[in-house]
Amino acid sequence: MTRAAPQPDFWQRRPARRAPPALEVRTHIALADLLRISCKPGWFWSHIAHGGRRSEATGRLLQRMGLRPGLFDFLLISPAGDHHWLELKRGNAPLTEGQERFAEMLRSRGVPYCIARDYDAAVRQLTEWGVLNERAGWPPATERSNPAS
Repeated sequence: MTRAAPQPDFWQRRPARRAPPALEVRTHIALADLLRISCKPGWFWSHIAHGGRRSEATGRLLQRMGLRPGLFDFLLISPAGDHHWLELKRGNAPLTEGQERFAEMLRSRGVPYCIARDYDAAVRQLTEWGVLNERAGWPPATERSNPAS
């Protein structure tokens, strides 16, 4: 004899389900994974973990510690010491006011930066800057120039 499933108690407190990570977060993770395996020797890179939800107290503490608003998502430093900044934005999402100021500061100093709207655009820019090894698989074989021609 099989037992019937117990009636769910809708009034019982349960932990809330967490929302899946935003697509932008997934893109950050995928890009960081690519850099871990395909970044050329001599390049330094880091994700600037300043976004996301946090308490007001933590936000105030980070500001007191010197975190500035508007920094882009990834900092990359070439073997020659040149800094490059990469910001990932989903679709047509606008830059924040702080990011606009940061972009203007980079532009005025001649520091290379890119605002990438998707993973492929970010990988193209990293390739153009010379960050990635050939094994990164970019561009796709169909887009590579034919050395025999």
